[in-house]
Amino acid sequence: MSQKSAAIRDVGYLVVGLGGMGSAALYHLARLGAAPLGIEQFPPLHELGSSHGESRAFRILYHDRLYTQLAEAAVPLWQELEDRSGQPLLQLNGFLAFAKKENPELENRVAVAQQCNAELELLSADKVSRRFPSLRIPGDWLACFTPRAGYLNPRRAVGAHLEQATRHGAEIIANTQVCQVDLQGKRPQVITEDRTYRAEKLILTAGPWSTEGMLDLPIKVTRQQWFNFKPDLPSLFGPEQVPVFVDLETQYYGFPLNGGVIKVADDTDGDLTNPHSIDRTWDAPRRDSLANWLQTLMNGSTFSFVDGSTCMYSTTPDRDFLIGVDPRHLDVVVAAGFSGHGFKFSTLVGRVLAELATQGETAYPIERFRLDRFSDGRGDTDKRG
Repeated sequence: MSQKSAAIRDVGYLVVGLGGMGSAALYHLARLGAAPLGIEQFPPLHELGSSHGESRAFRILYHDRLYTQLAEAAVPLWQELEDRSGQPLLQLNGFLAFAKKENPELENRVAVAQQCNAELELLSADKVSRRFPSLRIPGDWLACFTPRAGYLNPRRAVGAHLEQATRHGAEIIANTQVCQVDLQGKRPQVITEDRTYRAEKLILTAGPWSTEGMLDLPIKVTRQQWFNFKPDLPSLFGPEQVPVFVDLETQYYGFPLNGGVIKVADDTDGDLTNPHSIDRTWDAPRRDSLANWLQTLMNGSTFSFVDGSTCMYSTTPDRDFLIGVDPRHLDVVVAAGFSGHGFKFSTLVGRVLAELATQGETAYPIERFRLDRFSDGRGDTDKRG
């Protein structure tokens, strides 16, 4: 990308990309009195990245203790943001994971939750039907219900982070394309069409755009889809009647009724893409497969297709996140590669980024997410989040 701007503006803390992670970083920096500046290439709350829509799962049922502990640590931060913004963000109506009794993924996640002393219930198919009459799983399957889980509203969450950030002194420059990030000088420079911003600390939270002219990050971007269906008996499927639910055999998952529709999606990796050429039309075969699954799972209702949407996963080889100070550029802090399961942590990640930028350290356990772990062969194990 060519450098087109001549005017230089010096700033203290600069955040590039104001989706889930960037908006949270801007908020926490502003709360610390850092008066940060945020740059976003699209309008605020756009639907072109990975942090839009009305629902993202919030779960504590994970494959290892680190993510369970971080998810639980995020809950009070979300509740604090709810109090400050007056916006309902986190619905803790529970999370139900189910599979065949011998499914190793379910067994592992239950064991991890028990190690963390997380509240959970193991339910037979019969108990699932009695507890949640709208749901039916095969008779020989097993389910795990975690009540301190549910879903977030990403549109409201990003909006609340941005609104509260500006209330605390942050500045937002939207609809501004970054042409180049120059890390070769004494201070990092972000070059746009009309100006160069020279920062004391640069926080890069560009999502699927993170690898473009910024840093050499081992991330693949995939095209993901979700679909909305309208039940003919909507009173059976509200958050009080239905938890967030996931089938660990198919990796299909869904949400209770929200905005008049039930959203379902496939958590397996979609086709490789990039943010400039992504196909934003939805696939009829994927829609039909999810519709059949939903119809089989839900008891006593039929569903009509409403619409579909696309987003992107930015996935690392080991499906762990990338969070930390760039060891080659100590005035640059990065958060990327959230591998389809990161939004629930975004307010906590924002706090981590703010602490790294202002204090050079954080008390949160992020060593596993260090940026250079793949260069020494420590991060080459693929596992599902």
